[in-house]
Amino acid sequence: MQEIELKFQIPEGALEAIRAEFTRLNAGQNTDLRLRASYFDTPERHLAAARMALRVRQEGPDWVQTLKAGGSNTMMRLEDNQPAQAPAHGQPIRADLGRHAGTPAQEALERVLNWSMAQDPQGRHTGLVELYGTDITRTRALVTIGAGTLFEGVVELALDLGQIHSGPLSVPVRELEIESVSGHPMAVILAGRDWVARHGLWLDTQTKAHRGDRLAREAAAQQAPSDAHSGEVKPQAHITPARPAKVKADSTMDQAWRAGVETCLEHITGNLSELGNAPASTCEAAYELRLSLRRLRALGRLWGSTPWALPASSMDKARGLSRQLGYWRDQEALAWLPEKLRAAGGPALPLPCPPPPPNLPADIVALARSGLATDLCLDMLAALLAPERPADAPHAELLPWLNARLTNWTGRCARHAHGFSKTPDAELHQLRKRGKRLRLAAAIYAPLWSDKAFRRHERALKNALDALGHVQDEVVAQAWYSQQAQQAPQALFARDWLQGRRKGLRKKAQRAWQRWLKRSSPW
Repeated sequence: MQEIELKFQIPEGALEAIRAEFTRLNAGQNTDLRLRASYFDTPERHLAAARMALRVRQEGPDWVQTLKAGGSNTMMRLEDNQPAQAPAHGQPIRADLGRHAGTPAQEALERVLNWSMAQDPQGRHTGLVELYGTDITRTRALVTIGAGTLFEGVVELALDLGQIHSGPLSVPVRELEIESVSGHPMAVILAGRDWVARHGLWLDTQTKAHRGDRLAREAAAQQAPSDAHSGEVKPQAHITPARPAKVKADSTMDQAWRAGVETCLEHITGNLSELGNAPASTCEAAYELRLSLRRLRALGRLWGSTPWALPASSMDKARGLSRQLGYWRDQEALAWLPEKLRAAGGPALPLPCPPPPPNLPADIVALARSGLATDLCLDMLAALLAPERPADAPHAELLPWLNARLTNWTGRCARHAHGFSKTPDAELHQLRKRGKRLRLAAAIYAPLWSDKAFRRHERALKNALDALGHVQDEVVAQAWYSQQAQQAPQALFARDWLQGRRKGLRKKAQRAWQRWLKRSSPW
């Protein structure tokens, strides 16, 4: 069974208004359901590594065992529910894998846990243990969305309030889930947009199992024997890395486009959720989020002249979020500069700080919870729900079209790189933008080419872009110090010191681009 749902986190200040709305939707007759669940995995987290979760849950008077697994995108998940029995008095709750016999869940469990149902009918020897639990009160309401339109559908709204617990630790749960019951799945997105706009909710793809696994790791770390070198236990960061699209040489244009959007969406939503849940460290997730937005923009440019072009408004949102993240990144990238200037004998000078972009959130966590970020994700999900493009659309053969497109982009970069020595600093930014776009778009569809040839080309291009990035960072810093020197003459030291470094940095970047020019592209 495939469930179509979205989950949103509720700001504390919006909770009472949402409670009141559920009371209104249910005509004052809310029926709350108590849900108490135990989640199982191996100590090595085999299920979690496979993006799966196994739970046994008491739902009022009933007991249900469920296996959940990741679906094709953020909105769709695979789910298998089977009746379970309450444990005998005084006995612990146990998972019985045999309940999933004859279902796709059995195949998944056998593969991930190296389990044989014939030899171990209940899965007692798989090493499964209870790692964490949940205690939730759920309030439901059914709503018809988009009545009389093409996107009409009935959705279930589920308000989940309670906690996740593991050992001595617990974290609160305050979520709204919107699940398709009947009709068009776009109704889920339309309902989500409405609740986000009215109550400030933010999209979260981290399941209760995801959060519970992190809590269980923290609890285990706190209970482990301490030593003289151990310090305070910090939450583990759950970074979602960039993954290539699931494409083959015989994929259609529509399949390749969808696969590209899905991998970008997974990259964006995974890291937005990690940041939105306010981990102890945000640096890695912020880097991945910025990269994910650049990948989406590169994908949008790649398909921009085809029937699969992404909406311009969505690309504007991605660009706006990139600028906001770029503002913080630029300060991090130049954090070394004031100390270096002092070591060179210069005065104490501030870190370069250009004007912030419009509507800059207070911090990266606020950005991840912003309406702009959630709206972009809903845009991408809506695009994936659009009908398949016509089979007779232009460029019907994927690989020839993609090869030609990337060859054209490569040629533009090569022409610019050949004239590197005569290109002014300010114009090198254009080469870097084009090179980044080429690298990111090609990486999305990397499975289509020889792995060895692709990696060699990609590594050479990355080195060239990194070298040029050092030039560009210092160009920005020099321009800022030049402007500051109009009111603070001591900033002239920084301007001149940076200018003195420019020739060496440019030569290093030029050599890197020359090495790239010698590499044959896979396409």
